[in-house]
Amino acid sequence: MRARSSSGNRTSSPVERCVHEMFADHATAFPDRVALTGPRGDLSYGELDARAERLATRLVRSGAERDTAVGVLLERSEDFVLSALAVLKAGGCYVPLDPSYPDSRLRLMLDAAGVRTVVTNSEFAARVPNTGAEVEIVDCRDQDSATRTVGAAAPDRASAREPHPAVAGSHGDSLAYIMFTSGSTGTPKAAAIRHAGVARLVNEPDYVRLDADVVMANISSVSFDAATFEIWGALANGGRLVIGPPGPSSALELGRYFVRHGINCAFLTSGLFNLIVDECLEDLGGFTQLITGGDVVSPRQARRFIQAHPRCRLVNGYGPTEMTTFTACHHITLEDTRHERIPIGKPIRGTRVEILDKDLRPAAVGTPGMLYAGGPGIFRGYLNDKKLTAERTIPAPRPPGGRLYATQDLAMYRPDGSIDFLGRLDGQIKKRGYRVEPGEIEEALRADPVVRQAALALIAQSTDDAVLAAYVVLDGAGGRLDSPRADPRAQIAGIRERLRQRLPSHLIPDRLVIVEALPLSVNGKVDRRALAALSASDGRASADDHAARATDLGDTNSSPATQTEQTLIAIWREVMAVSDIGREDDFFDLGGQSLQASRMISRIRSALGVEVPLSLFFDHPTVADLARLIDEG
Repeated sequence: MRARSSSGNRTSSPVERCVHEMFADHATAFPDRVALTGPRGDLSYGELDARAERLATRLVRSGAERDTAVGVLLERSEDFVLSALAVLKAGGCYVPLDPSYPDSRLRLMLDAAGVRTVVTNSEFAARVPNTGAEVEIVDCRDQDSATRTVGAAAPDRASAREPHPAVAGSHGDSLAYIMFTSGSTGTPKAAAIRHAGVARLVNEPDYVRLDADVVMANISSVSFDAATFEIWGALANGGRLVIGPPGPSSALELGRYFVRHGINCAFLTSGLFNLIVDECLEDLGGFTQLITGGDVVSPRQARRFIQAHPRCRLVNGYGPTEMTTFTACHHITLEDTRHERIPIGKPIRGTRVEILDKDLRPAAVGTPGMLYAGGPGIFRGYLNDKKLTAERTIPAPRPPGGRLYATQDLAMYRPDGSIDFLGRLDGQIKKRGYRVEPGEIEEALRADPVVRQAALALIAQSTDDAVLAAYVVLDGAGGRLDSPRADPRAQIAGIRERLRQRLPSHLIPDRLVIVEALPLSVNGKVDRRALAALSASDGRASADDHAARATDLGDTNSSPATQTEQTLIAIWREVMAVSDIGREDDFFDLGGQSLQASRMISRIRSALGVEVPLSLFFDHPTVADLARLIDEG
């Protein structure tokens, strides 16, 4: 069959306007309309606009101007939305900084983006790391206070600028935000995203309907680019944004939040979508449109959802951060769910997609090739890394002009012009919707004082049970599994704890496995397929084996002491597929992750008639602690 190039690509929508200008239109026309709903109540468009103007004025006085990177160190909240909007009004671009990240990660992000001003509140101000450079801290809640400085002494810049934020002069090519993604060299990549990309995403889109009737869920982390769709999809279109519960939430907690606030539009990662469909499908009944993606969508759960809620438009959303959240989308039908693979669809309006072979020639229909994407959604580049930017972008071949981003995704055209996603061409992995470069985690592991070598492998492929396993060779005799000095359980707990001080939670491996040597291929490279096939019977030690060893000691990890502990152990064994669980085993040390925890909470409610908030589950991660919490009410 003949090759396709840009067939099926959509004509561009207006993208020269900035997203904060789109918001301002609605604030002017309908100032009393509710813009935000959060724990502190409702906030109207007019009040949000006024507060953002005042904060923007302070930011301009602090030195913000066009393309200035301003850190926003806040969790998902009304404060984050206010601060991001104010940064844009001041002409700058916001850098989301998740307070749950370790200090070393935050310091790296501030340095990489050249941040000299951080907006936060009194709760998180102490988390601003000292980078050695001057960094001003602006309290987003105290509209009248002066800023303070950490690091080097700050010059008096207040008199150097006019206080009005309109001096910014931003336009479509101006930067809107900087989003960090995992980097293969051990350092995260800072993708610089333009206003044109955000406008293309949310201004009269063809993949969903965004207008004043939208009640949008805001449940993504501030450092996950799905938050771009959530925040500006609502506020740039006159809709209402409902801030999700703070911190981690179980499927049951999210379901209640959807129902309580009348949510009718949301983005759910594929894993979270599958979980909510399995655990509380009825709570999605108020949705009129739902986007899922970030990983392969399960036909089984998609079919259950469509059959239960046929009036809701279910969309498979695909796209890398560098293309501003979504590149291609597909309206999932019942017919799609009868097949093994659900397509990622066609390019959204204003987006160009090419599937090219290794010689950059258009691939024929049904022939795999690399997916390239361009148009207004393409990022400006990676900050301070012109070489990597050049490696990941090419001049658009036909017609000439513009750039295309090389996604490293393998894809192919179907006869109808829609696209199938076939996998990665590099070693990148997806975890809870986040892109994970194994090299970044391996570099952090090799920096550990007891680790000599490290390699990662994905040991399951489905969205729900995929396990990111790290295999480590320990440094010195203590690393030998038959050494009397070796305590694999303690070694793994120590390595995991030190990783948490360097990496955000989505980059922590689900499982740590000690091996005496990494298997190599015939060309001397680590054989990742052989790693995934390693088993305890080969003499390797994993978290599963360590649990059994500790149980045999019979002192700190004895048999269950109460009926509640016995019930919990049975639930852990079922959900985590680990046969030997002791009462003192730690959920995280056994490789547990949030989707598994949410499933456990549902099982606990069914078996014991109690509901444990996900945050409390995380605070009591052993069987004994959790049982004590439940028994004490």
